[in-house]
Amino acid sequence: MTPRVTSGLDPSTVLAEVDRLRAAGDRPTLALAFCGPDQDLDVLRAALVSRGMAVVGASTAGEIADASLTEDGIALLLLDAPKDAFSVWSDRRAEGETSASVAERLGRFAADRYADPVVITFGSGLTTDGEAVVNGVQAGAGRPVTLFGGLAGDNLRMVETRVASSSDVLTDGLVGLVLDGARIETQGLATSGWQPVGVEKTVTRSEGNVVFELDGESVLDVYGDTFGIEGLRDPEASIVMDIGVQFPLSIRRDDGTSVIRAPLFPAPGTGGLVFAGGVPEGGRVRFCVPPSLDIVERVVAQASALRDRAPAPDAVLLVACKARHTALGPIAEDEVEALYRLWGAPLVGYFSYGEIGAQHGGACDFHNETCSILTLRERV
Repeated sequence: MTPRVTSGLDPSTVLAEVDRLRAAGDRPTLALAFCGPDQDLDVLRAALVSRGMAVVGASTAGEIADASLTEDGIALLLLDAPKDAFSVWSDRRAEGETSASVAERLGRFAADRYADPVVITFGSGLTTDGEAVVNGVQAGAGRPVTLFGGLAGDNLRMVETRVASSSDVLTDGLVGLVLDGARIETQGLATSGWQPVGVEKTVTRSEGNVVFELDGESVLDVYGDTFGIEGLRDPEASIVMDIGVQFPLSIRRDDGTSVIRAPLFPAPGTGGLVFAGGVPEGGRVRFCVPPSLDIVERVVAQASALRDRAPAPDAVLLVACKARHTALGPIAEDEVEALYRLWGAPLVGYFSYGEIGAQHGGACDFHNETCSILTLRERV
């Protein structure tokens, strides 16, 4: 595949570059489009479709194009993938329907379409349960499939997020780009670099993504006492910037891997704490503390192992957590630049409200505060 990355702060600039590439002989068949909440994703979608491209994309909390970061801009990856080597899917969530149910439909579509499907999916971030998406796709497919993606963002406004396919833009649904794994080779990695500290605690009471007790004590009291944070019982408190960014939980999985979960806000009237993903009752967790300056080195070291498996991709996709971006500050730019320089291949992605990918040696999972990387290469 011939990949092209184009980015800018307004649609006219980006589309002018697309037209220049097409005039020079490029014939992209597929566009991955990421743009800030003030951009009109539907207008961008329609413009790309009118130029002969299938489209998959999402609104963002920041855009990534090669080694550059923007906020409320546009980042596009254009590919001339064989049209029979990919399929685009989308569906909205009906009233009262679970995220898992929608995701199961995507999984069935993928399994019916290709013998070895690779699923890239984006969900509307304020209403979609990312862990349910992962489980739903696998259940619908009826077998393990490679899964990558994330939840859409809106620059931490927490008002509305959107995902796009060739046919529509959804504020409450899923879109999927399903690749034929026999035609397009992928390798992926989810890595955070966060280091858990202290003794393990047991989640003694939780429901879905709401935690009530750790080791039999109120989760709000445990967080408040451990980190000296006041006001956690205020039902109007938004704590994503106070503790969600700085003090997430690390959950140990049965296969030895771990996932990060960021707290978002108190659950009104319950004494619980809402997290950006499921936290199982009985799970073993540890707190994480603000990252040290060597976090980029740890992430790049793990990504280097991915490069060894995929040394010459056509393109690289990167979905990174917005809370991680906030926690790292300027270091986030160093991290993106280092990942770009690992391969030197065209790289596009965005800052998200949750990431989907697999750690080394682990199954696909839903993550917070993580970088999820996927390499793409057409098989010859």
